[in-house]
Amino acid sequence: MVKFLRTLVHLWLWGHIAVGGMLVVEAKNLDVAVGWTKPPYVIADGNTGFELDLVRSVFRSMGHDITPIYVPFGRSQTMLKEGMVDLTLTMTEQMGIPSAQLSDEYVVYQNVAISLKSSKLAIDSIEQLHHHTVVAFQNASLVLGDEYRQAVEQSRLYIELPEQRRQVEMLLMGNAAVAVMDINIFIHLSRVLTGENQLYNVNVHKLFPATPYRVGFKDAALKEAFNLALARFMASDQYQWLKYNYAFYDARNAAAGVNEAQ
Repeated sequence: MVKFLRTLVHLWLWGHIAVGGMLVVEAKNLDVAVGWTKPPYVIADGNTGFELDLVRSVFRSMGHDITPIYVPFGRSQTMLKEGMVDLTLTMTEQMGIPSAQLSDEYVVYQNVAISLKSSKLAIDSIEQLHHHTVVAFQNASLVLGDEYRQAVEQSRLYIELPEQRRQVEMLLMGNAAVAVMDINIFIHLSRVLTGENQLYNVNVHKLFPATPYRVGFKDAALKEAFNLALARFMASDQYQWLKYNYAFYDARNAAAGVNEAQ
């Protein structure tokens, strides 16, 4: 009986002590609002993708697990504000979430302009896009700023597509001169479509700043514990393996390299 009680005490302590001796909430399953599929960041079929795997790994190191709830663009921050979820992915202060509720950066998106090497296009500024046919992701004219919107309004042909697979198809088939999209989404989808990474076949024009994203939290203590665990994870071999597994281009560490045609 004494041994049994001692075991219960040990289990209780294990559920309340975090790595590094910090007291945290008891291990539990956390509801997380996630935008719809955008591989390789989020792949709803299988509840996987670079972002989900990263955040899941960090929380598991803390003794928690997550349940993704997939919602349309713009809905996730509303769910957080209304307390309907414990956290939400891919957040910034510009989305109306107070900085006190946001974690440290955990992922960086890098939108770029991509052209075929065979077309030999020289694109050194956003303004120069107006000379070309451009296919972009949905709402790009809102996300990428006024200079971009004004340039593509004057382009020979401009299309925004909700299905980013079609962007890659149109570029590789020569039906569009330029695709505007995140570099990692292009890498992933070009491999899905052709069986290999097509970076060798294109020039990458870095016209837009990188966009860092954070996790939005309902609970401040959980956010602080997450930040500590995130820093440990990103310094680990497991994080390097995750980037390798998704052939992930890390805009934080290699932003200078994508300035040049590849």
